Amino acid sequence: METNQVYHPLIERTHYFYLTFYINSLLLKSLHFSINRTGTPEILYILKGTAYIETDTDNYVLEPGDLIVFHPQTPHAIYAAGPFPLQYQVLKFDPVHLNIPGSSLPSISTLLHMIDTDKRFSCFFQKSELEHIPLHSLFDTMIQIVTEKNFSYDILAHSYYCILITELLKLWEKQGFSITSNALQHSQNETFSAVAEYIFQHYQEPICIETLARNFHMSYSHFSAKFKEYYGQTCGHFIKMVRIQKAEDLLRFTDFDLSYISQETGFCDCSHFIRVFQEFHGITPKKFRKNLHTT
Repeated sequence: METNQVYHPLIERTHYFYLTFYINSLLLKSLHFSINRTGTPEILYILKGTAYIETDTDNYVLEPGDLIVFHPQTPHAIYAAGPFPLQYQVLKFDPVHLNIPGSSLPSISTLLHMIDTDKRFSCFFQKSELEHIPLHSLFDTMIQIVTEKNFSYDILAHSYYCILITELLKLWEKQGFSITSNALQHSQNETFSAVAEYIFQHYQEPICIETLARNFHMSYSHFSAKFKEYYGQTCGHFIKMVRIQKAEDLLRFTDFDLSYISQETGFCDCSHFIRVFQEFHGITPKKFRKNLHTT
């Protein structure tokens, strides 16, 4: 089987709540694919062509209409196989951001972790299993929402991602998935999901990583090492990322001045906010806002 390895540069981007992209192998200049080792799942849906996919444990051949889920920390490589160009869509997301407070069921991040750790459940679904789900339009809509980032996009993105995950959970239920007390035992996944939830809820406040580690019954060094292992970045960088993403939305959808935005997003002062924003985007918040109005 002839194969061409496929690459998309967004794989290298920093951790974001939602990432979506479309791949067309005809448009790619590079044939190198970087392996994803971050703590975020990835869902791939084939539109055209044949994909040959290697993971650390299995190999798969996907045809148009097939779908595969890469759980966190799953190294994988994707190749275009056969004579036709490969086209597919990809969704990446932080499961913790999909959790629904007050739900009587375990959180979405917990459910996905239970699936990940039980090898009975397949991550690969063929077109025949998915025909009742409007995946093509669902993926198109989600990519449009996340790419355009119009007002209230985060609410819409959350809703559509939850719809897709719910449909996948129903498929896993047919394979025998059920919620058991043994599967719900606390794990590293649960611990760091709780850490992320705390950061999402308290990003506007000062967050001391040493205190965070102590609250989750770990030494600072152990906490820091395990957080980086799980999320692929330091806890300090993760906190900055959450604050910057919140600041991006305030720049995008309000006319609040930079001093107010810096206070609302947990930065020490306006200068600190501008400096961190430039680290992430390479431009000032003012320039970022100006660019929004000229595109």
